[in-house]
Amino acid sequence: MSTSDTPRQGSVARTKPLLSTPQKRLNHIMSEQKRRNAIRDGYAQLISLLAPDGSAPALAMPTRGRPKGSGSRGKGQTKGKSGVLFRAVEYCRWLEEGRDSLREEVLRLEAAAGIRS
Repeated sequence: MSTSDTPRQGSVARTKPLLSTPQKRLNHIMSEQKRRNAIRDGYAQLISLLAPDGSAPALAMPTRGRPKGSGSRGKGQTKGKSGVLFRAVEYCRWLEEGRDSLREEVLRLEAAAGIRS
């Protein structure tokens, strides 16, 4: 293959025309809106996991007080995105504690029954 057969970076033929400045701006705006919608949808899903069937998040979980800046505004209601994230972390920790308690219970019962795991 000769050097004339290989295209140079600067002389590569474009299959698509370059975008104009308004087109680039519109693409950027649309991409940013898509990103914001994805974040909004993610928060909505997280909120529904933390408060299934419209119940307040604190009903099924222990209350440990709110971290500074968590966005909680009384009566277990969380407002704002940071509050949702703090509640999600609290819920994950609560689930981990429950899992650890169940593991300990299984080990205790297996030991009492003479079963080795």
